[in-house]
Amino acid sequence: SSNMGEDKLSVTRATGSSVVIDCDLTQNYIHWYKFQEGTVPRRLLYYDVYYSKVVLDSGISEGKYHVYKGTGKSYTFVISNLQESDSGTYYCAVWEKHIGLDFLYTALEILLVAAKTALLHR
Repeated sequence: SSNMGEDKLSVTRATGSSVVIDCDLTQNYIHWYKFQEGTVPRRLLYYDVYYSKVVLDSGISEGKYHVYKGTGKSYTFVISNLQESDSGTYYCAVWEKHIGLDFLYTALEILLVAAKTALLHR
């Protein structure tokens, strides 16, 4: 079953700063998606657990996103140098291939608002 819609977290960060998103999932590949209103979800990258390697999707800039392995099944996703265009909902997900269907599990849904620094001090 999917726990989509659970564990929602809203985060506001100043432009130019970074945000850290924790994900507790384990599978061979862990995927991170970004969703913005009015668009389809876009996969940014996936993490190959077996090779401890980040694979960026086409058109994704090096240095913008990072993934770090934590303890157990914990992974950390970092978005650097935030811009207003980074605002959106981010998902961490895996597929369970062995059940015969590509079924999407969502561990965490983060609504990120990258705001101009001046807006944070009003």
